[in-house]
Amino acid sequence: MRRTPHRTRLLSLAPCALAAMPLLLTGCVSNVPSNRAAIARERQAAQDPRAMVHIGDAARDQGDLKTAISFYGRAAALRPQDPAYVTPYAETLAATGELGQAMAVIRQARTGADAQSDLRFIVLQARLLTSSQRPLDAIAILTPAIARHPDSATLQIGLGIALDNTRDFTHAQAAYQRALALDPSSLAAENNLELSIALAGNPQEALTGLDRLRNKAVGRGASDATLATIDGNLAIIYALLGDLPNARRVGMGAVANTRELRDNDRFYSLLAPTDSGAPDRSGLSATPD
Repeated sequence: MRRTPHRTRLLSLAPCALAAMPLLLTGCVSNVPSNRAAIARERQAAQDPRAMVHIGDAARDQGDLKTAISFYGRAAALRPQDPAYVTPYAETLAATGELGQAMAVIRQARTGADAQSDLRFIVLQARLLTSSQRPLDAIAILTPAIARHPDSATLQIGLGIALDNTRDFTHAQAAYQRALALDPSSLAAENNLELSIALAGNPQEALTGLDRLRNKAVGRGASDATLATIDGNLAIIYALLGDLPNARRVGMGAVANTRELRDNDRFYSLLAPTDSGAPDRSGLSATPD
């Protein structure tokens, strides 16, 4: 925040030189109400979880994850059972290698959470475990949750993602199909199904399906985030086909900054077929949501 430049007082008089110049009284004490108002605003902001999240988001966007965790943690402390505030806190903890602490935060949040929030926390747990190279642990959490919530398409999608990361593409695709049976309009289920088909060795088939899906998403007025996820999967499929120029072109719509673009370029190169004709998928750590 830019500070207001200090103004030199007449004849360099000290503040509140009342005896020498009583008229300065008004200017001298006028800052008190504004200071009190500023303090009041700061105190109010400290109790506003939305303000804490906004500051955390700004810090995260600048790569300052330590500060982001601090402010996300304050927001989560104010709304300990609300997924909207717990999620960015747990995600950022996991991103810094503090998966255990992230899981502890989620477990605590699940205590006393309503049924819908608890379902979201289960999905969050599974997603963080999968992205942290622990898909079997994610499956262990999702399996009993699906038994309790057999009508949840979201849980089936999470299971499919975890199964994809164990390279069990057949059962992963079955999970996505169950999700679509429960929710035929689920773009996420279709998106992940097509990527699973590509990873199973049929990228050309998946490319046709994803092109169709993207057109459908645009027609429905899907969010930028949804389109970016589809574009990211399209880029992966182009890379699997060895078409790196198209992978980079399409993938530009799925990144937020040049650093992510450079990282993705290296990722696509890892996915491209080698001289033996098989792609090196060692860089594929997780199936995107």
